[in-house]
Amino acid sequence: MKKCLIAFLLLLSCADMASAQEYTDEDVYKTTFSAVKEHYIKKTDVETLAVNALKALNKVDKKVLVGDDDKRVTLYYGGRVLRSKLKPQDKEDIAAWAKLNADMIKELKKVSTSARDKDFEILDTTMEETIAKSLDGVSKYYPEGQSEEVGRADNPRNFVASLQDNILYIKIVAFNQFTFDELKKALQQYPNFEGVILDLRASPGGDLAEALKVADAFLAGGILASEVKKDGKRAFFYADEIDLTQDKPMAVLVDGQTMSAAEIAASALQAQSRGKLIGTKTYGKGSKQELFELPNGAVLGLTTGYFYTSAENALDKQGVMPDICVSGLKEEEDVEKIVYGEHKAKCMPESRERKNLELKAAKYLIKSQI
Repeated sequence: MKKCLIAFLLLLSCADMASAQEYTDEDVYKTTFSAVKEHYIKKTDVETLAVNALKALNKVDKKVLVGDDDKRVTLYYGGRVLRSKLKPQDKEDIAAWAKLNADMIKELKKVSTSARDKDFEILDTTMEETIAKSLDGVSKYYPEGQSEEVGRADNPRNFVASLQDNILYIKIVAFNQFTFDELKKALQQYPNFEGVILDLRASPGGDLAEALKVADAFLAGGILASEVKKDGKRAFFYADEIDLTQDKPMAVLVDGQTMSAAEIAASALQAQSRGKLIGTKTYGKGSKQELFELPNGAVLGLTTGYFYTSAENALDKQGVMPDICVSGLKEEEDVEKIVYGEHKAKCMPESRERKNLELKAAKYLIKSQI
């Protein structure tokens, strides 16, 4: 019995080892470089990615330096040449660069105790640094484990609805698979509301399809937004011709932490004068990220498109300017003057999720239209 148990444990151990060897460093580099070259929104040469990945070995061992000239890549360790290799003749040869990088890591492990100790961390460390340094700052490398949480916002409590002074108040913390269904339930639960306040302050965005559905629910046709992809082609998103709220007065609250899909929804409503935007300039994250699984279980999040308003204004790094600005204003400000007075030209972005001033201004504005 004991011999059988030992044999069984050995089989398990062998299975684990086999699983761990299902991929090589070369496989991960090859898949990463290919994904960036094929899908990333901006043209990025493979040589830049590969050399930056080698330079990132300094994060593994501080004794590592990399020399880079037109013809060769040289790995220095402790001030001495460890390995020098000719660059691939074709600077865009993904397989050749992947092999070069993998070979350099093998050489480093021969002399670096730190590299040997961090054997399974080397790829994660170097790839995180490479993607952060080489791309747009929004694209990211997510190590295995972290990747399981990427893009998840599946809590129904990301949506809250209540009736305040006969106005339907809707707070969307993040757009997810439940959002549009929750909106329809709220409209059914409070059928006699006189107006709507859509609070998108501090919303990081989330599911774009759901955000477009929410904006669509308040519109009767027209363009919601457009997306420009790597090939320069533009895809348009359109609203249906039914306004589920029958054109009742509406206000949308935004702030400096309103991002991504939330900005797209807000801009769609603003462009058709469906609801006044009250708050501050939004964050300005108008890029689309797609996820690509790597052989080591990590995930690569790459920017693959940019979104524009229906008026074809860029959202990324621009944001959305509100119709009524409360930037820098205190809670005791006169609401009537805020709604009907002059507004600041710049309207700097602020974090105002818990402020009541714009909520009071929204109620005042809606009541004046009823």
